[in-house]
Amino acid sequence: MGLRACFNDACLNRFRASATFSIPLVLAAACHEARQAPETLSLRQIRPESRSGVYLNERIVLHFSEALDAASVHLGSVRVVSESGEVARGRWLVEGDRLEFAPAPVLSRERTDGGYSPGTEYWVELRGFPAADGLRGESGAPLAQSLRWRFRTVDLRAPRSGPVFEDASPTNASPLVLRTPVIRPFEPIQLTCAEPLDPATIESTDFVLLPQLNLEAVGRTRGDAIPLVARLVRNDEREPYRDDCAVLQLTPRDRRLAPGAYGLAVRRDLRLRDFGGHVVRVLNANFRSELLVRVELGPRPQDETVRRHVESFVDARGRSSAPFGGSDGTALWSDRGRVEPTWPAAAGSGRDGNVELAGRSFVVDVHAARLSVAEDALAEIDAPRGPVLLRSQGALEIAGEFVRGPVGKRPEREEAERALCAFDEWLEEERRRSVPSDICAALERLASRALDATVLVAGGDLVVSGNLRSDSPVILVAGGQIRVGSERQIRAPRVLFHDVSSSALGFTSFVDGEVARALAADFPWSVGGPASNPLVRPVRWSVLSTSIPAGGDKASRWLAEPLVHAHDGQGWAHVSYIGEHGNSHAEHVRDVIVDDPAALVDCPTVRLLIELEMFPDVPWDPPWVDDVALEYEIDNGGRER
Repeated sequence: MGLRACFNDACLNRFRASATFSIPLVLAAACHEARQAPETLSLRQIRPESRSGVYLNERIVLHFSEALDAASVHLGSVRVVSESGEVARGRWLVEGDRLEFAPAPVLSRERTDGGYSPGTEYWVELRGFPAADGLRGESGAPLAQSLRWRFRTVDLRAPRSGPVFEDASPTNASPLVLRTPVIRPFEPIQLTCAEPLDPATIESTDFVLLPQLNLEAVGRTRGDAIPLVARLVRNDEREPYRDDCAVLQLTPRDRRLAPGAYGLAVRRDLRLRDFGGHVVRVLNANFRSELLVRVELGPRPQDETVRRHVESFVDARGRSSAPFGGSDGTALWSDRGRVEPTWPAAAGSGRDGNVELAGRSFVVDVHAARLSVAEDALAEIDAPRGPVLLRSQGALEIAGEFVRGPVGKRPEREEAERALCAFDEWLEEERRRSVPSDICAALERLASRALDATVLVAGGDLVVSGNLRSDSPVILVAGGQIRVGSERQIRAPRVLFHDVSSSALGFTSFVDGEVARALAADFPWSVGGPASNPLVRPVRWSVLSTSIPAGGDKASRWLAEPLVHAHDGQGWAHVSYIGEHGNSHAEHVRDVIVDDPAALVDCPTVRLLIELEMFPDVPWDPPWVDDVALEYEIDNGGRER
């Protein structure tokens, strides 16, 4: 079952030559020189046996002809890499003549966050002679030659049958045990298991917390049930005398627990299973009392090797300027102490759905859900004198060529000067307004005077990666950020811009793409917000932090379950953690996004990824994140290989 074969020398020779056993060993080094010393390290035994259907938690085990020099084991000498060049995450373990690769554990319901990706082909690569940094034995003997062989992990796509994990307890499941009968208000409820659990079977709705109010009163009144979020933060292999191979944490959704007594209720037909598909029971640590939890006030004990980082979002220097793909816009992280979305009411109703501009059109007021000009497209707006408003509830991107005309006909010089003079007069009136107003009201005043202007408004980010040309002034507004590669990508007599990262409205005059003059004027405008929810599609904002910790400390291990103070409102707020690999040989190792940093391996720093989402057809109550507290252990001098 699985990868369980071991070979002696004779079997290894048959292994190399057999057509039916099709795991090839490939000579990667140059031919041996005649003067090579006969003392070399050789590979004696190999697992896996089969190259297909490798379990997501299955180890690669290699036996050599002598004990290994542990210093020669690194990602430059031995690695597991996919055909796309991504290095499998996990640990290489050296014990005498045995070298093992233990893939990182699977924690997510999708089963895609472990060391192996499902349904993926991997190469195991061992670097040998004549490479100077290849594998060596304790005697200094190098691996005789470089070796490679291939395997494929189990595919999760339907139809499939059979297990996806290797199960060390094929008869029954170990119980899940409540280990935290007393917790602090911000701490999670923790349950442990002596063997790993199948994360695809974890359902938050299988657990609920019942406050036990007025315990001394007649009837013992119970409060409303508190929904819980179940997260698997550890899922290691089964080991003798260890009862916390798997750690499941239950966190109240959207609230802090008040001091008092609570009862943990578990669904009768609990769906939780171990790797073998066996039903898991839930017990108290003493196996006698009910699942009772008491919340008490008090200081949290600290260890001298434990450090704590609290990100309160009061310093914008902790924010990364890099955008995160897949979002409509950049969330606001300034000095207000929160990460929150901003959405200008001027982004419109979304009545026109997704709009992709191309060719010649005569639009003057577009209300899009998403608006774009494709990379190879030319969009020409042949509009009469007056404002042209292009609005997008989500992102607005000009990757191709956008031209506002009338196309092929330049206005008379005197007419153009009069139009520009009228626009400047309106601008000066707006600047001198004593009563602040949002941009939506300012644009209404612009339209009421029929002034020539091209206005682009994005509820998310406004990105000009192509070219924008207009014979009238251009106004760019974004609830997220405005990103333009260079001034030469926009040509217009005036360009005004305002986004969430601007403390003032930028005002720049361009002449043939060159900056003629630039100034920052403090206009009494704000991005504003809607009175009710106008969204026709969900809109998502995101923002990244810089590396944590930022000083000299580096984390040797991240502790489980960071404390997050957030508000979902009528939307969704989520904090993820991007592990940044610190191994100097990990040039092909991708950064990993996890829901709990305790799942990270060899990541001395992390970045926060904050994502916020609002949905249509609900009251306008945007989500926000107020603070995030992470704890980590610093290197105390020990080193795990």
